[in-house]
Amino acid sequence: MASSAPPESRNRITVRVLAVLASVLAFLAIFTSWLDRQLLDTDEWVDTSGRLLEDKAISDAVATYSVDQLYANVNVPALIKKRLPDGLDQAAAPAAAGVRQLGTDAAKRAFQSSRVQNLWQDANRVAHTQLVAILEDKSEVVSSQEGRVVLDLQPIVFQLADRLGLKKQVAQAVRKGEETGRLKPNFAQLEIADSGQLDTAQTITTILEGLAWLFTIGTLVLFALAVWLAKARHWLVVLGYGLGLIAAGLAAIAVRGAVKGLVVDSLATTEEARVPTEHAWDIGTSLLHSIATSVIVFGLLLVVASFLASPANAAVSIRQALAPSFRERPGIVWSIFAAAALLAVIIWPPAGTRQLVFTLLLIVLAGAGLEGLSRMSQREFPGAKRGDWLLGMRQRA
Repeated sequence: MASSAPPESRNRITVRVLAVLASVLAFLAIFTSWLDRQLLDTDEWVDTSGRLLEDKAISDAVATYSVDQLYANVNVPALIKKRLPDGLDQAAAPAAAGVRQLGTDAAKRAFQSSRVQNLWQDANRVAHTQLVAILEDKSEVVSSQEGRVVLDLQPIVFQLADRLGLKKQVAQAVRKGEETGRLKPNFAQLEIADSGQLDTAQTITTILEGLAWLFTIGTLVLFALAVWLAKARHWLVVLGYGLGLIAAGLAAIAVRGAVKGLVVDSLATTEEARVPTEHAWDIGTSLLHSIATSVIVFGLLLVVASFLASPANAAVSIRQALAPSFRERPGIVWSIFAAAALLAVIIWPPAGTRQLVFTLLLIVLAGAGLEGLSRMSQREFPGAKRGDWLLGMRQRA
């Protein structure tokens, strides 16, 4: 049965539905873009891991783990016993306990040093590069059937052994395989994924990348379609989409704050682990906050653009003031636009192909909006001269 609503009403409803769907896709795009960049962009991962270690609460927890790994895999009392004079063998165990406490304190200081932080970033870069290659099925060395991705912290642990004066003994124990100081095969290695998990992770990666493309590009396509169908009321669509982007960004920030408590409660099994977990969440989701903030800024710019195209007296005066420049100096106007777009790309360079495509689409839409504003101004004020807007503003007031 055909709808009884007139074509204008049906078209208006379609435009509203498209604007709402575009805003929903923008909200979803915030999260998929964050996950895609945070999990699959090695530079982003290394930067985040570096900031994690710079946080004292987190670095102290990693330092304690590293010392625990050293004592769990190396017979430190036996190594100390070899260095003690005859007759003091019984002092080896107490001495090892004291060295452990000193070593933990030294490790906490060491993890704030640039040398250890560089080792940490190098280890994260190697592990993440290997993981992404496997997830995207680009690894020629490791397959998802045989693969085992680990974060190798052995260089850091050896640095700690050096600070404790045990580097030579630990190295000898590793080289000779002495029974008292032999290291386990997975010594100081954090397993990120095993072969049983990688097949599932590859599927999730493919879906995530597809959704990130769909939501990011889809929101702009639906917005452009809504503007095209709106006919003479373009500014209302731009206003609605701008408000939708602002709402999407604020909602994403609210979700980040709401989920934080659930994640911390599930991961922090002890009270000592709560603070490092909270800090890790804040740092790990800082990119999400940044993306959401950018969406809010885009929304505010669209609200400003909708105002410039609105029938408000102030907006009409602005269009009257711009009309002579649009008509007489279009080259200068477009040069300024091109310079602003280039400056924006330099200040906020796109991260990856999808972000580049998204940025180019934004520039195209902004250019279309500028062209629309130019035609509107010249159509309303074909013979406007400089200074006419003052008189026109007084008359309209």
